[in-house]
Amino acid sequence: MKVNKRNLASGTVLGGRYSVVRTLGQGGMAHVYMAEDLHNKSYVALKVMRDELSDDPEFIRRFATEARAAASLDHPNIVAVLDYGQDKDVRYIVQEYVEGKTLKDLIREQGALDYHLAIPLMVQIGLALEHAHKRGVIHRDMKPQNVMITSDMVAKVTDFGIARTTNANTITLTGGVAFGSVHYFSPEQARGSHVTERSDLYSLGIMLYEMLTGELPFDGDSSVAVAIKQLQEMPDPPSRYNPKLPRSLDNIVFKTIQKSPGNRYASARAFVDELDAFLRNPQGRYGVIAGSRNKVEASSSFGGQTKGSNFEKIHELESSIHKSRRTRTRDTSVVVIIIVVTVAVVVAGLYWLINSIKKSNAQNGEDFFVLEDYTGENIEIVANQLINEHGLEIEKDLFIEWKTNDVTKGNIYDQEPKPKQKFFVGKDKLKLMVSAGNEISYVPDVIGETKENASNLLESMNYNVLIKYQSSETYAENIVINSLPRPGSALPPGEKVTIYVSEGPSDATELTTEVPYIVGYTWEAAMQILSDANLNIGEATGIDGSVAEKDRIIIKQSPAEGVMVRINSEVAVTYGTSKQYDEYMNPTEATTSKGVTKMPNLVGKTWDVAYNQITNWSADSIPDNIKVTYISAASKAEAYHMTNPEKAYILSQSVSPDTNLKSVNEILFMLGTYADYQEMLNPTEPPTTTTEPTTTPPTTETPTTTEPPTDPTLPTDSSINPEPEPEPEPEPEPDPTPEGG
Repeated sequence: MKVNKRNLASGTVLGGRYSVVRTLGQGGMAHVYMAEDLHNKSYVALKVMRDELSDDPEFIRRFATEARAAASLDHPNIVAVLDYGQDKDVRYIVQEYVEGKTLKDLIREQGALDYHLAIPLMVQIGLALEHAHKRGVIHRDMKPQNVMITSDMVAKVTDFGIARTTNANTITLTGGVAFGSVHYFSPEQARGSHVTERSDLYSLGIMLYEMLTGELPFDGDSSVAVAIKQLQEMPDPPSRYNPKLPRSLDNIVFKTIQKSPGNRYASARAFVDELDAFLRNPQGRYGVIAGSRNKVEASSSFGGQTKGSNFEKIHELESSIHKSRRTRTRDTSVVVIIIVVTVAVVVAGLYWLINSIKKSNAQNGEDFFVLEDYTGENIEIVANQLINEHGLEIEKDLFIEWKTNDVTKGNIYDQEPKPKQKFFVGKDKLKLMVSAGNEISYVPDVIGETKENASNLLESMNYNVLIKYQSSETYAENIVINSLPRPGSALPPGEKVTIYVSEGPSDATELTTEVPYIVGYTWEAAMQILSDANLNIGEATGIDGSVAEKDRIIIKQSPAEGVMVRINSEVAVTYGTSKQYDEYMNPTEATTSKGVTKMPNLVGKTWDVAYNQITNWSADSIPDNIKVTYISAASKAEAYHMTNPEKAYILSQSVSPDTNLKSVNEILFMLGTYADYQEMLNPTEPPTTTTEPTTTPPTTETPTTTEPPTDPTLPTDSSINPEPEPEPEPEPEPDPTPEGG
């Protein structure tokens, strides 16, 4: 029977399996139908090639390319291709049916999206493209119409309709027909040049711009006019449409839509990592471009075009479009120039006046801010804020005093001056009193010692040592000339002590060096790379607590790769284990089932961290019984979870990661000390046999009061140092069930 492919009737069956239900829409190459898979009674999306293209060998090849390319992809943020084939002269592709709307529809409905929604959606889209790029597939037609958004805000990329593998020839304009949407495609696609993974990133930048502003960055009377703008212009920053957007987000967008591919992000992963860092700290420095902005680099991809190239065709078409407008444009150009010059003069004058007032106030000591109430806040966060935002200097404007206190260690419990007072920078002094918990030490005097001796002494006292270098006419090279905090200052173990080491007399010539890339390297390798570049390690922070140097992997660095700095400058790093590095570089993707909590991997975390995570699960996901046991009685004595939750490490869990917790009634955790955890990672001898708990967990009664009962699993203030210390028992005990709220 001859099938009308333009409008398949309901009930039409293709391939003896897929029964058409109704029309969903159409694209540039195919009609899309909702169909029922008669084999498993599920709904699918059925894409059927359009009639007018079915006899075109080029389009037939592209249709087959989509099927092969998309079928090779398996990612939660990519619409899955389930099947493809041909029924007589009907070519079709079977895809996962996604309930939801397109990203374009979402933008039309809501206008500009809040960046707290737009960025997570873009991260999911970026992860989908990273997966495709790793398999050698370039999408080449990224646009909001090709991204489905489910009801629980999961993004799924679809329509690899003009996708090609990276080793295929990639000419975008053929015979005057543009494959891809002109509002979103890259300058190299407009030129008919070689298309790479970075071309997809350009399209993501245009999409992100539209998500943040509700507007397309480039528009025109014709597709040719839009293509010319893609080649030659840059749009207004997104923050011009929405002043509440952080300027750092403008920089990320502009780096993504640079005209030269070499100035864009190196990969979809690099783009996703920058967006992830932005969400963590919107005030950071992002979108740094190493090359010249918007200057197209000379290469085989962008070099001279052959005679009759697509680039020349575009210019010829554009000339004909604008020919009739040139006369009236010439008449108004003089007026426009006068207006622009006048505005520029006024803006320059205002800028000069404002700067003059600022300089005058600064010179008169009038540079001030109003103090906030810092009590209860963590000292590290507050100090960084005061240093970065207001320019305060420790031991000059800002003084930190540690004392034993019942307040949480590291939190500020008093300040002088008090909140809501004016603080004049360079003139006033701010003292913050910080709790050292119940344990306190005093910074030893290491001035005059060698760097090695000073470091060894401080580290033996469990201080984190940060080394900075300064020129000195008094002290010989490698000798400590100062420390911060000052010698004799009260400071709890585990805090940072900065020692200033002499690098000898100052040199009149200031040399610079380029910061190397050390992310992903072991600690030892990173130190060698920095040393070879004449740089020093700066502040080193564990992403989730301290890690032995031999096990450290660099996760983040600052300054970033390629930045020019002075010789002997410092590079601050965040480190972790190889597992933590993998988790950071491959963040957990969005779950696809709303309200469902899946079991995380808690092995290696301390009990206080794990417990806080458990109590944040949905109420119906917390199992009835959560029990703990210990690897040994000695470990229980040292790391009892009810009195020392921060010392109790999870060695194993009875429920595998990603298990749906709604079907779990009991979780058993094996606890031990940090040494036990390290022994588990690097065993030196066969592990000892562990006695499994034999006791039955106590029945948890449902509280009848409206207020939640006190949970005995976490230590209260009075149980941090209980009197007397609970006697560790030879047999481990079950942990009371935490309340699910």
